[in-house]
Amino acid sequence: MPLRIARLATAAAVIGAGAFTAWHGAGIVRFALAVSDAATPAARAEAARPWTATPGLAGRALEASLVNLSDASDAAAVRAREETLSALLAVHPMASADWLALAGTRLVARESYDKVLGALAMSSLTGPNEGGIMLRRGTFGLVQWEILPADARRRVIVDLAGAIRQTSVHDVAIAPAKSVLGVKAAETRREIAGLLAAEGVPASELVRMGL
Repeated sequence: MPLRIARLATAAAVIGAGAFTAWHGAGIVRFALAVSDAATPAARAEAARPWTATPGLAGRALEASLVNLSDASDAAAVRAREETLSALLAVHPMASADWLALAGTRLVARESYDKVLGALAMSSLTGPNEGGIMLRRGTFGLVQWEILPADARRRVIVDLAGAIRQTSVHDVAIAPAKSVLGVKAAETRREIAGLLAAEGVPASELVRMGL
């Protein structure tokens, strides 16, 4: 009798696991269909929201529900984006691009600057060698160069220099940094050029950046 009970328990466990897998698979299909049927980013975000707390789907649902800000003055939209990014990072804490996005959103939301710098530092920590993110992170730092603390300025230079040295950066990709540098004071531009040169950025690349 004990052996039979053990076999029944094992069978029930297998059946239960199979039922869970089938149920979970059906949920994935429903989620995929709901998102794919959405005609606009806003509609896709709305369609994904019911799954943002579903185990196994939360990360993808949160990503789908994240939309770009069309109006930075829309306080409710800014707050919703910040909350979604925070929830997404709770699921995927190593996503350096999302930490950078959170830093930008906190800046727009006029959060404490310490929180902006905290998210920026986490982006550097989780993605120290990701070329594309490094360039974007460096450009974000250039915008605020004059008010950045020394350690943050150092990370900006390391990011920009690393991205330029490690990858073939096309003019289109480097254009945002060039535009930011173009409105900086001459003294600031000289300072940044000197720091980049000290990190091994060739003179030809400095010229491409407008320095």
